[in-house]
Amino acid sequence: MFSTGKQPEYIRHTYKLSNELKSYSVYQITAVDDNKNLLTDVLRIEKFQGKSNATNIKDYLRLRTATNWQKCQMITGLRPTQRRVLFYGDRKKVNESNEMDELKELLIFVFSENREILIIDVYRGFYPYNKGILQNILNRYEKHLKQ
Repeated sequence: MFSTGKQPEYIRHTYKLSNELKSYSVYQITAVDDNKNLLTDVLRIEKFQGKSNATNIKDYLRLRTATNWQKCQMITGLRPTQRRVLFYGDRKKVNESNEMDELKELLIFVFSENREILIIDVYRGFYPYNKGILQNILNRYEKHLKQ
């Protein structure tokens, strides 16, 4: 499946819906693997407003990095898959000097059916530039969701 023979590792972040309006949903963190929060304790999934060149997305992830949501960091669009609760995106890595790097890392989003729970798996330092590898990762999630 992967050329190294092993699966890339991720850090799982689990969030619970805390506020919902027509144009966005706010989620509060409830758990994170190994206490390694790579996102923020509060985040927002909002309707995509065309503020980037992204295509084929309806929603966008915004991290709570400022007191005003409009100034908070926009990370990635949620790209749809075959399953309506499964999405993927990417974000540019932050390097040691706290600047955006050109390297990307994969984010997988899994919502509960009622969208009350959101799981985000951050594949730290890994992005599948090969579409086949990305599809294999998504297939594993889809297989798990069918059970």
